Amino acid sequence: MFTIAMVGGALAVAFEAYGTLTAMPDAAQDLGRLDLYAWAFTAFVIAQVLAIVLAGRLVDRIGPVIPLAAGVVVFTLGLLGGGLSSNMLMLLGFRALQGFGGGALNLAFMVVVAQAYGKAERAWMMSILSFCWMLPSFVGPPVSAWITTTWSWHWVFLGIVPLLVIVSALGWRPLTSMQRLHHDPATSSNPVPIWAAIAAAFGAALLQVAGQRLDLIAIGLAAAGLGVLLVALPRLMPPGFMRVNRGLPSVMWTRALAAGAYFAGESFIPVMLTQLYGFSLRAAGFFLALGATGWTIGSLVQAWRGLKMRRDEIVQVGAASLALSTVMMTLCTWLELPWVYFAVAFVILGFGMGLLVSSTSLINMQLSEARLIGRNTSSLQVGEGLGNALVTGVAGTIFAGLLDQGSIALTYGPIYALCAIVSILALLAALRIGPVRNESSGVG
Repeated sequence: MFTIAMVGGALAVAFEAYGTLTAMPDAAQDLGRLDLYAWAFTAFVIAQVLAIVLAGRLVDRIGPVIPLAAGVVVFTLGLLGGGLSSNMLMLLGFRALQGFGGGALNLAFMVVVAQAYGKAERAWMMSILSFCWMLPSFVGPPVSAWITTTWSWHWVFLGIVPLLVIVSALGWRPLTSMQRLHHDPATSSNPVPIWAAIAAAFGAALLQVAGQRLDLIAIGLAAAGLGVLLVALPRLMPPGFMRVNRGLPSVMWTRALAAGAYFAGESFIPVMLTQLYGFSLRAAGFFLALGATGWTIGSLVQAWRGLKMRRDEIVQVGAASLALSTVMMTLCTWLELPWVYFAVAFVILGFGMGLLVSSTSLINMQLSEARLIGRNTSSLQVGEGLGNALVTGVAGTIFAGLLDQGSIALTYGPIYALCAIVSILALLAALRIGPVRNESSGVG
């Protein structure tokens, strides 16, 4: 029953993500503020970064169950408010509330997996969770589009609420039992300061704003955002992060850079396919499922007990797959090769992420002391979110600057070249992790 509740929760969050991505253009136009469209996602990410840090600190003090339950409640309230919104500013406020609840939920969710499942079971649980994100990538967009055109975009938000209520009811008893068994761990001697969490969220916001402008003000905003992050990051990450030390610091860098390369590349695929290959928007949306399929395959492979590789070696293979695939994507866009080559590269990209994300999460669980599991999990997820925001922001600036140059190849080639460079940096960081035992296959 506990695993069913966990899987159901992951499915609900994934359906919300893909459904919102499909319905948001109609929502913004219906509310008369299409100019604020990008902020529907920016508000979510910024609030999510803040919540991840705060939830990590809370988890180390009281365990993951209460933060998980609180995250579900806040996320559900955000869905209700979003579905009932009558203007764009109201919708943006509730999107931020969703992000805050989602950040706490995701952080606590990973810690629950670390505590509730044995070392050999965790890898398969990560594979199951990857499948929970693959299924909505196929079903979510068409279902969301049908709901939006048949009834209204409001029901894309409201329709997830009953599923979350059912999942919460299923998981209530086992989570309550888990909380009763919880013993307060020793308080961390180096807790994440609240100001660092706020600074990270503020820095990410400045960078998001700067990425949407092409003027002198954008340069100032970007510099201020980077400055704030440079001050906050050392307090949010494990010691040695800025020096890319072996162990957890290198794991954090690998995850952040890989996430930046993947999500930046993925975000421009629909518009690139329509302009370069003449895809319809619907076909381009289905194309995104290729990445999710590769991701799921990679996650299954990393959990295979017959895979005689250490965890750090699996991460390195994943990072190498990212580097190879993004180089292929760069060549496809520069040389305008047939779309089937780009499709193959995208599957390889997803495969690499399936290996890397699951394995970095498992390494974090293995290398973290019990009293620091919440803090280190928050560091991993904050790094992923900031890597996504930074690289996608730079890619967006490139896109805006080259869009009117008249050459599709000149527009998208540099974007995927950026992703390739970031992927290579992720591989270099992965090579510094050091030997980590593969608990699933007993190697290392």
